[in-house]
Amino acid sequence: MRGAKYMATFEPMEREVLGDLAANLAETLIRRCQTAPKDELAELTGMVSGHKEAPEDPALARLLPDFEMEGDEEFEGDNSLLRSLHENDICRAKLANLQVVTEALGPNGNVAVSASEEEAHAWIAALNDIRLHLASAEMRGEESEQNRDEIVQWLAYNQDTLLSAMMGDIDV
Repeated sequence: MRGAKYMATFEPMEREVLGDLAANLAETLIRRCQTAPKDELAELTGMVSGHKEAPEDPALARLLPDFEMEGDEEFEGDNSLLRSLHENDICRAKLANLQVVTEALGPNGNVAVSASEEEAHAWIAALNDIRLHLASAEMRGEESEQNRDEIVQWLAYNQDTLLSAMMGDIDV
């Protein structure tokens, strides 16, 4: 028995924009992981450690928020420890989702995309990450902000449509 298949057809420009946004976010996440400070104890134990501080870039900080919420009881260093232990794994999961999107779009600009149930979940997560990252990015100029807002709305529409299809609210 085959899993559910979800299909979408993008205009060539939509495919290019989505592919570029996914690639840019992937590069940003990879750069974040590569700039993690080296920890000698982590290297001796085989544990991978990451950054202890939140990203300075507001768009990246939106994807990698603190582990403590405002108003939580604070313990010295808990947030830094949790970030150093888990941030690389979170980035790795986000990168895996983005890879599903870029592979589906293909190197030749595939405009007809199909996804299994598992791949559709990765698409939902990747679209959400791209949308949040882009919405938080600093833009210069009114036209740039307007273009960004239109793309964010388009990403939200695609995410909502796929989610509705997965829930059985619309035909696929």
